Amino acid sequence: MVDATEKRRIGDPDPRITRRERKRWLFAMVIVLVVVVPSIFYFTGAYDRWQDGRSLANACRGSVDTAEAKKLLGADRLRGHDIQVDQGAIPRAGRLHKCNFSDPDGDAWLSVAMDWSSDAAGSLHDFGGFEPYGDVGMAIPLGHGWEGVMDEGRLGKDLVATVTMPCANRRSDPQRSSLIVTVQGEAMRSVEGATQRARFARTTVKTAQNAAKAWGCAARPGGAIGRVPNNTAHVKVPQGEARGTCAGIATIVRESATDSKAPIENCYLVSDSDTSQYRVSAFYGPFAKALPDQLGYADEFDPGKPAGRKGSGLWASAECPSSGRALYIATGLADTDDRFDPDGTLEKSALKTFATRSAKRHGCTDLKLP
Repeated sequence: MVDATEKRRIGDPDPRITRRERKRWLFAMVIVLVVVVPSIFYFTGAYDRWQDGRSLANACRGSVDTAEAKKLLGADRLRGHDIQVDQGAIPRAGRLHKCNFSDPDGDAWLSVAMDWSSDAAGSLHDFGGFEPYGDVGMAIPLGHGWEGVMDEGRLGKDLVATVTMPCANRRSDPQRSSLIVTVQGEAMRSVEGATQRARFARTTVKTAQNAAKAWGCAARPGGAIGRVPNNTAHVKVPQGEARGTCAGIATIVRESATDSKAPIENCYLVSDSDTSQYRVSAFYGPFAKALPDQLGYADEFDPGKPAGRKGSGLWASAECPSSGRALYIATGLADTDDRFDPDGTLEKSALKTFATRSAKRHGCTDLKLP
């Protein structure tokens, strides 16, 4: 006779063995979930890509188009991070925000900075420094309705661009009437210069649009950028042949293309010895107000006067429809002992020609000359 407690059909599994096997399977599954899956996630690069995506989405409130930035830098991966800027890290500027993007090896990077109009000195510093007596490069207009300019380094792998976004909803607030976005990049993909400049310009203006939305600036964007003017920073134009920013100036020059919305313009007067001896520049909008605060300009300008000469600097100004008074300057460059205009006659004439044409191009009136 079989005991009732042992009644089961022959071939049925021992329930004690079944429970033991279940515990083993459960333990194995826990090991897989805790150890194996994270290891696969990490060693296949999925974790790095997840970290990349998270950092890119958070940096600068997601203002940068990361797909475009990867093309620009020639990088398969990018990591982004915000930079603390409210503790005096940026000289002479109360910067609104800044973030950096770089490939894992740090060989290629992109830096993005945002400033309100009251802190345009930081943007001006980032764009070219603009010390009074320096060759600060060229300001190539972005065109297509954008209030922006860019410049290219001598090696063609470092670029900088700045865009001013006037805020229609902040016109009554002079401290935040415009948002200025400045983008710098280095060691970028080696491609034909014009293609790279256009790509960099598109990245900059798209970042500016996204930043305006993120920081509550109702700005009207410009148009699509298919190309930007050539980089002529190192191209000499023979006397009498200037057609851009130096048009009408009677000497050899270096110039850029012109645009009615370019917030910065530069023209260089060149001697027969190929030395740039004078720089004539125009500044519009917040940059006109920021220039006197740049290092060294206190000894060259009297902000209380619309025009004049102080030290070795000359300046003029004009009233513009929506951006206050524009500022036009002429300064001698450093290390030019063979100056071909010792009495300053050509310098003064060049400033007059330059300022008159630039003011007319931007629709400004009431031009005051020294």
